[in-house]
Amino acid sequence: MSNTPVSEDFPGEKVQQAVQSGPAGSMAAGLFDLSGKLALVTGGARGLGRVAAEAFAAHGARVVLLDRLTDQVHRTAEELSAAGYEAHAIAGDLTDADVRRRVRAATDSLGSLDVLVNAAGVVRRKDIRDTTVEDLDWLWAVNVRGLVALTQEYLRDMIARRQGKIINLASLGSRIGLERRTAYAVTKGAVAQYTVSLASEVGKHGICVNAVAPGYVDTDMTADWLWGDKDRTDAMLNRIPLGYFARPEQLAGVFVFLAAPASDYLTGQIVVVDGGWTSQ
Repeated sequence: MSNTPVSEDFPGEKVQQAVQSGPAGSMAAGLFDLSGKLALVTGGARGLGRVAAEAFAAHGARVVLLDRLTDQVHRTAEELSAAGYEAHAIAGDLTDADVRRRVRAATDSLGSLDVLVNAAGVVRRKDIRDTTVEDLDWLWAVNVRGLVALTQEYLRDMIARRQGKIINLASLGSRIGLERRTAYAVTKGAVAQYTVSLASEVGKHGICVNAVAPGYVDTDMTADWLWGDKDRTDAMLNRIPLGYFARPEQLAGVFVFLAAPASDYLTGQIVVVDGGWTSQ
């Protein structure tokens, strides 16, 4: 006898409906359909946050972008709108409680939030001997405290509705040591543990919580580190079985999967996308 719940609010019903919806093509489309969903992406102006927002919009979601880069976040939203998608921009610092309340008010005006992507983050590369408590406080404020505080803004509503997808951005530093980034790795380790702990607590309410842990991704923010020293570049590439640094768009499918009905039975996972680095 099956132990699968049959109540109307059981999240897996969306997958069952998608699987039974027709031919293979429409079935696959249903599994990754985000039509009508409302998604909030922090750090959405550029990098992986922008990748997630663009991918969600392309799969039918309405997206709200939060970023402290005022010009860039508005430009990103305008570009998405010009492409025919519904996108909204909010400029502000995630660590500011007033900004978080403003974000909540903005999303409430659009409906209930279905997907939260905590992609905002900062890094500071320093020898551990030069790393100060102030460095750690700054990293912690953005990478952990701001992330947790914003998530808290939406948890009660998600629990009441018995649905929601929360996607955090972890790091290789959640799993392995990172030279000159010890303080950063501390914060990303906390994000990973928060992800699995929150998943265990809210799973009974139909909420899925996962994290993406990227390897080295070639973006404007990482270019100096990845390409600034040939010996370092060669050493890093030699550790990657696929032999190259990821392009940001290569993570788009992972974000869509974690937001869509296809992942309704996946929670508490740190999805590592590193070209095989940690398989060595």
